[in-house]
Amino acid sequence: MRKFLSLVIVSILFSSLSFAQNQTLTKGMVSEIEVTTDSTSLNYSIYIPQNFIATKPVKGLFIFDPNGDGMRASRLFVSAIAGEDYVVVSNNFKMSNNLDSLDYNANNAITIMRDVFAKVALEPSQIYIAGLGAGAKATSALSYLLKNTAGILLVDDVYFADQYIAQARKNNVIGVVGKSSPNYYQMADYFRMMKSFNSSNELYTYSNSGEWPGASFIGVLLNRLNHIQADNINLKISDTLWEKRYQNDLNGLKSLVLNKEYLTAYDLSLDLKRDYRRKVDLDAIKNFYKSLRNTESYKTAKRLDRSGNLEELLLLDDIEYFLESDIVAANFENLGYWDSRINEFKNASNDSDKPNEQKVAKRMLGYIDYTVEDFLTLNKVSLLAQRIFGNVLMTMLDSKDYQAYLNIISLSAQDNDDNTAYFYLEELLKQGFADYDALYEIPQTTTLKIKPVYNQLIKSYLGKAKF
Repeated sequence: MRKFLSLVIVSILFSSLSFAQNQTLTKGMVSEIEVTTDSTSLNYSIYIPQNFIATKPVKGLFIFDPNGDGMRASRLFVSAIAGEDYVVVSNNFKMSNNLDSLDYNANNAITIMRDVFAKVALEPSQIYIAGLGAGAKATSALSYLLKNTAGILLVDDVYFADQYIAQARKNNVIGVVGKSSPNYYQMADYFRMMKSFNSSNELYTYSNSGEWPGASFIGVLLNRLNHIQADNINLKISDTLWEKRYQNDLNGLKSLVLNKEYLTAYDLSLDLKRDYRRKVDLDAIKNFYKSLRNTESYKTAKRLDRSGNLEELLLLDDIEYFLESDIVAANFENLGYWDSRINEFKNASNDSDKPNEQKVAKRMLGYIDYTVEDFLTLNKVSLLAQRIFGNVLMTMLDSKDYQAYLNIISLSAQDNDDNTAYFYLEELLKQGFADYDALYEIPQTTTLKIKPVYNQLIKSYLGKAKF
């Protein structure tokens, strides 16, 4: 991945220097564009502001939607920017959430960006990128490559690797994570690091995991990123625009309260007070958070959050300690415990009658998945027993994670443990895996795949065998 990403930097910098002429784009509405390369054809949606002048660079906002619903995502963000002059772009193709697809997703994102840079003049110091889910992972990756990105908005997922820490330090990033998101702890860890670099980097919560927040909430967050960047580059903002954004942000806070996001509204109002200090009269926002703090709804939400957090943190400490210890020790004797614990969390995650337990269970399942995946990503060689253990946990988390079964078969063959390989081959076939050729292409299984037991298992489920 490192080689690919360094090539990306070159292509982005080169393409940003040239702009295509005589391109006809419809102002004031979202249009669909197709871009074709030697290897692929991609569609994206683009909004050109009504006041756009071809010779005057404007702000750019690139949005990466996991479902490829670029038209809807663009319209949502156009509504969020409240009439300000951004060129808004979003993908019309799906993005895989698999970490192995990150390069592919990022490459497609780059293709879109290059095409937009060639069509319209964007202000280099005012390029913002946002992503949801798999799109947030791609956005994260891009943020480590694009020099001087103005601001990054990550919703419900993130990607980070230690080799990108130097660029990460320079990023202005705001995140939103679902209260019941399986990526809750992953994003919390990332933003603890990011906040240590820059106190303006902040993570907020919302109720609708896996979805874009509402337009008014997004608008407030984009304004925050815009103000942070304005401070960084000493960009002058008119008093009229400060006042307009202030009123829009107050309306956004009120919308959060109407949606019962009391804690987020309160925390965000304090951050906004800091952003608008010495720019506008702060009485309105002071009155807002003082009034909210005294409501019974806020007090109840705060009380429940405090009591629930203590219990959850104790549970998290236990899970963290035993999980890390068992992975390092490859403690196969404890697999029964993990199978039981994971099933408990799965059952609780489906119990809508107990919303707090449901929320915690989803977070814990996400934490286990995040921890195991992180270990496996960082340890791709040696540590055979530990990697087998980790992949077994992945099959417990998701019985349809076919790649984890294939990994176990490969690793067991390398470890000369045929019985484990046979067991997980049969478990894989029981789960409905029917890619006959793939079973004979598993790495490091040259000897295993010609053995009678291996072939008999395949024949009993798929009706044929090669050897």
